[in-house]
Amino acid sequence: VQATELPFCAVPGLPSSKPSTSVKLPGIAGLRIDMLVHGKSLGAIVRVPELQWAAQTIPFYDYLLVAPESAAMLAGGQCIPVRLPQAARMVWHKLYSSVRRRGSPEKAAKDQIQALTLAAALADDDARALTKAGRAAPEDMLKPIRPQAKVLLAKAAEHPELCAVLKMVLA
Repeated sequence: VQATELPFCAVPGLPSSKPSTSVKLPGIAGLRIDMLVHGKSLGAIVRVPELQWAAQTIPFYDYLLVAPESAAMLAGGQCIPVRLPQAARMVWHKLYSSVRRRGSPEKAAKDQIQALTLAAALADDDARALTKAGRAAPEDMLKPIRPQAKVLLAKAAEHPELCAVLKMVLA
């Protein structure tokens, strides 16, 4: 973020007494970046001295970072190379986040919707990648998702390929 030399500013934490874990470019529609680091609990705030920012912890962050994909981000009239998690791994991690969020049901629902939307697109295009990513997920990450399998299958009913993947991975 600092190397871009773009005018990022801290987004105030909620409540305002908490340190910021996000930065954004000025303006209503300015690019926003959330700072994330590996940690045991979802959403704990830790300081990252190397970045001179705070970040939110997420379990199984290492799973997301396996074989990231190259991409580009357009910001402030510049093109910035970035590395992104594989979309298929993001699905399983978002499903995990949706069942592990405490005290934020709206964020949990949003995580689930995002996961199922991305999963439906991937299942239609490359169900094998989605299955492979699910099978590579740590058991401790899949375990809390399994009790939600029936709900997920009902929400994915219009996508037979996705239902097949969910059944294979969550069985």
